[in-house]
Amino acid sequence: MKFFKSKFFIITLIAAVSVAAVFTAMSLLGYSSYIKAGLNFLTVPVQKLSDAVGRALDGYASYITEFDRLKKENEELKEQINGMLDDIQSAKAVKEENDELCRMLEVKKEHLDYKFEPADIIGREDGNYMTVFTLGRGKSNGIDKDMPIISSNSGLIGRITDAGLTWSKASSVVDVGSSVGAYDERSRASGIVVGDYELGLRGLCKLSYLQSDADIEAGDRILTSGVGSVYPRGLIIGTVMEVKYDESLRTKYAVIKPYAEISGLTSVMVITSYERYVED
Repeated sequence: MKFFKSKFFIITLIAAVSVAAVFTAMSLLGYSSYIKAGLNFLTVPVQKLSDAVGRALDGYASYITEFDRLKKENEELKEQINGMLDDIQSAKAVKEENDELCRMLEVKKEHLDYKFEPADIIGREDGNYMTVFTLGRGKSNGIDKDMPIISSNSGLIGRITDAGLTWSKASSVVDVGSSVGAYDERSRASGIVVGDYELGLRGLCKLSYLQSDADIEAGDRILTSGVGSVYPRGLIIGTVMEVKYDESLRTKYAVIKPYAEISGLTSVMVITSYERYVED
């Protein structure tokens, strides 16, 4: 064959035979210890390198195994945390609902004749002249037009202006066109709370048609009178911020801050039934 006749093969064979002959001659002459030392010198580094590589491979295998274990454990912990977050969110929702029911119960204790229907606000239309809420309940829940709506702290919000089967619309007391018979809780001075364009931009309304000598002061609470309106008597409309004089009408009027935080509302209570107030 050509390979066995090549110069490379012949040179390699001669070198191998020469090394073997040298080692054999040295062994016969008593230099075997030098041969062993030489072999050790050549093989020990190789053995050390092989051992190091073996340990490295074992360490890498252990690292891969530990990495897989930690990855699996991390995924399990993520699932547990997500489960706990869901539980916390559910508990928060239950607590909010429970608080809402407790506040409703307190209102119910004060007004035994009231019947309520809670409703979430699912839409809001804010404009320069009015604030309209869309509620997620309607006629199928006993809600109908002109029913008053209040917040959980008994503050008057407004009334239902339209109702469908599963939805309803409501306007607030700060809307232009809103009109609520009212009186001062302290002095009993009476007037009408109406929406005002400029005040409405600030979330306020005003108590108008007061007598020029009406006893009314900042800090007084204004309540619904229940006379000639869709609202029951005694609902808290708001608090007097300041008292002014209307030169054109020659009457006083009071700027009112609504008791209910209308801008941040997420749910309301619709009063579906109550005893009508009749003056003595």
